[in-house]
Amino acid sequence: MYEYSRPVFYYETDQMGVVHHSNYARWLEEARSYFFDEHDLAYVVTESLGVMCPITDLNVKFKFPAKFGDVFTVKLRLIKYTGVRFRVEYEIVNQDGKLLLYGESAHAFIDKELRPIALPKVIPDRHERMKKLLEQQL
Repeated sequence: MYEYSRPVFYYETDQMGVVHHSNYARWLEEARSYFFDEHDLAYVVTESLGVMCPITDLNVKFKFPAKFGDVFTVKLRLIKYTGVRFRVEYEIVNQDGKLLLYGESAHAFIDKELRPIALPKVIPDRHERMKKLLEQQL
């Protein structure tokens, strides 16, 4: 699994002193962006080629709260890729290895008119990299 770590920032906490739930989705996106960057599949390049890949589904289970001063690690892996859609699996743990969250996100490739597209037809080299990345992750 790919790992992305950083500390919890004060502004991410709520009045109870724990991380507000909305920040976990941001953390997943941060980790996913770095993951694809490191595998030569940067979102910025994909989008410059006219293809976007928004989230179509996000399913998470909160297990334990993160707090200011914690260092968290998002562990993720690509678990499905069809050429039109992909799924990513996640775990977030704190510095003690305690599970904070687990979940999955689903994404679709779309054009600028928000219509689904097939990556193999539009950007074949990125399709090949996604297939290879999936093979490495399984």
